[in-house]
Amino acid sequence: MPFNTALSGIRAASTDLTVTGNNIANASTIGFKRSRAEFGDVFATSVLGAGANAIGSGVQVEDVAQNFKQGNVAFTQNELDLAINGNGFFVLSDQGTPVYSRAGTFGLDDQGYVTNNVGARLQGFQADSTGNISGISDDILIQTSNLPPRQTTLVESVLTLDSTEPVLQSTGRRFTTLGNVIGVTQAGLRDATTTNLTSNTFTLPLANDFATTPMTFDIQLSGASSGKNGTVSINLDIGEGVPATINAFNDLRTLTGVINSQIFSPTLPQTAIDVVANAVDYGGGVYGIEFTALQEGEGSQIQINTPSANMNQIGLNPATTSVAGIPAVDNGYPQQSVDFVDPDGDIVTYTALAGATAARTASEMNAIQGISASATTTATLSNLNSANDNLTVTLNSVQLSGDSLQALEAEINSLTNSTLPGISAALDPSGGALVITSAVGDDIRVSITSTDPGDSITVRGDQAAPAQILQVPPVSAGNYDADNNSIVVGGSIELTLDEGYSMQNAVPDAVGIFQPFTSDPADPEFTDVTLNAFDPTDQGTYNSATSMNVYDSLGVSHIMTQYFVRQEYDPNDPTTSPNHWVMHVQIDGRNVGDPDTSLPPPANIEPTLASFNVFFNENGTLNELLTEDMLISNWVVLDQQGNPTGAMGPQNVLAGGSIVIPEPPTSSNFVIELAGTSQSGTDFSVDDTDQDGYASGRLSGLAIDENGVIFARYTNGEGQPLAQVALADFTNQQGLQPIGNTMWAESFASGPPNVGTPQSGALGAIQSGALEESNVDLSEELVRLIIAQRNFQASAKTIETADQVTQTIINLR
Repeated sequence: MPFNTALSGIRAASTDLTVTGNNIANASTIGFKRSRAEFGDVFATSVLGAGANAIGSGVQVEDVAQNFKQGNVAFTQNELDLAINGNGFFVLSDQGTPVYSRAGTFGLDDQGYVTNNVGARLQGFQADSTGNISGISDDILIQTSNLPPRQTTLVESVLTLDSTEPVLQSTGRRFTTLGNVIGVTQAGLRDATTTNLTSNTFTLPLANDFATTPMTFDIQLSGASSGKNGTVSINLDIGEGVPATINAFNDLRTLTGVINSQIFSPTLPQTAIDVVANAVDYGGGVYGIEFTALQEGEGSQIQINTPSANMNQIGLNPATTSVAGIPAVDNGYPQQSVDFVDPDGDIVTYTALAGATAARTASEMNAIQGISASATTTATLSNLNSANDNLTVTLNSVQLSGDSLQALEAEINSLTNSTLPGISAALDPSGGALVITSAVGDDIRVSITSTDPGDSITVRGDQAAPAQILQVPPVSAGNYDADNNSIVVGGSIELTLDEGYSMQNAVPDAVGIFQPFTSDPADPEFTDVTLNAFDPTDQGTYNSATSMNVYDSLGVSHIMTQYFVRQEYDPNDPTTSPNHWVMHVQIDGRNVGDPDTSLPPPANIEPTLASFNVFFNENGTLNELLTEDMLISNWVVLDQQGNPTGAMGPQNVLAGGSIVIPEPPTSSNFVIELAGTSQSGTDFSVDDTDQDGYASGRLSGLAIDENGVIFARYTNGEGQPLAQVALADFTNQQGLQPIGNTMWAESFASGPPNVGTPQSGALGAIQSGALEESNVDLSEELVRLIIAQRNFQASAKTIETADQVTQTIINLR
């Protein structure tokens, strides 16, 4: 009957409409795979099969097949959104039941598990605490707790050392000044005085009328060290600017101004002299004029000559005598010259000026090629006698308040970085003497004041020379300086001559900072000394250096610095080798080498400089056979103040430390490896550095690569693999059973899953921050919808036609 055939067509068209409608409905469903209704015709059969003229019985739905074609990949910028580029399914656990999906809309649940939007957990291969991924599949768990710290056990450095670097270390000669005035206490005035001539006093107004009676006189300066000696004639009348009458102090100041203008601009051929006139108001209506030399501390003389008759009105006459200036006390060093000879025989003469400090002389010598100099000054204070604690000590113009040697020690040391730069103090073991040192060789100047007569202090410089006593003289009252006023102690200089340099001028002045000396190599005044010996604080003693952070057991970072020093090679010296360097290592600027047990206590337990020999082959590669193993085995972890931090301590070689570091580590020891380091004719460079320690950190982000490895980033700058996403494939994907929520379950028809890692075998790659969209093509589905609708209408038309035929048959009579 055609009715059954038409009904099967309607049912098939309806199924096609339903499948197409489902595809259209899921056009925006992530990971959805479109379906296709597949039909087959129906024939009535017998035992012997259908006849040659058999008519079909309609249509039936044979399968609703899914199309697992790749959908478009849309980027979302969400790291946990995943898409599979290629073959495979995400493996999920839905409350213990394994299911599979292409939808990668993942996030974290409250326990840190990676789940999809219906709570199924993503499966993968979890990593251990060191980041090694295992082969056991399980729920992927993202640990959001802090990453515990890890101490450094291995440092890897790949460097390029410059083969053209010079050998810095050499042998020079050292000389210490031992002149017979070094450290000898020099006593004298604390402050220099100036030559002055004071007139007799007078009152104002003056009786003289300068309009009718000018005053004239000559002023003479002699013995001035400046060289501006001579005589200047002075003419005081109204034509030169002097008031006709001198009635008040301002008039007197005008008069001295006229005198000064003529002193400084005399009538030729006279020349200016170094003298100045000042008007003085002594109070009580008494006045005077004072002439003063411009240079202080010189023993010059000022004289008044050939005065006119009325000169006595301003207190000047030839009988007036000047008081010569007195220089301030200095270190007593005379002017001396020495000669320095360079390797080419050229001579540089250096002259140390009279009274120059050792610091200045050393500084000037440092400017000479091939010469380095340093200076120190030492003075000792003792026998401080202050009857009523009124004694005040002044050190290098700084007034101190301490009333005992102990108090002075603390006060001086508190000022060493401010008003007393470079000066320190230390009590001797007996407590009876205070040793004051200027580390740069400045003069040490001591003076005292007190209101109590007899207060005193003893000052000694050179221990082989006599001491001097500053003492307040017996007076009735008032605050007075000590008798000698001030004592100055000068310093000594240590000179180092580079290799090939020498000193001559065999016999300097017998009295001075330099003692008589010769350049004879056998002269005990000169000693051989290693120059540019490694000093981490002096960049001139090492060729190259690099620093990096290492971590203690508490996760605290410390700065490890590697210094490289090129070693000398002499083909005639079998103890030297070509292409030889030494690497020195310090942590936080402190030594970390094993102690030298041959030294006397307590030095035999102190860390030494960690040094390792590094050798290169002729082609510049590292000679691993000769290069030493590099174990840092004496790192005592200290804070910035030098106190232990409580972090794990070292195990030095004598105590069993070795380059095999256990895991977990049991000491602060770590190994340095230079594999890949080379030597070439290029500038020093750091090609790669790495170390395996880090501080504690918090999770700050995730990254997932195309192999599905989930990589965690932490706030301490570290990263660590947490897990690797697992993918599954099936022999017959069409056999998978859809279970909704864009997931499928394994079935007998699909076969068992083949689980592996992304990009292994036939499995695709993972794209992080992206989702695979539905593979539904709307235009195609709409066409299919039209076709299904027409098929439905056509089958319905078959029923309508069959009905009309049936009615016609029924109506036959």
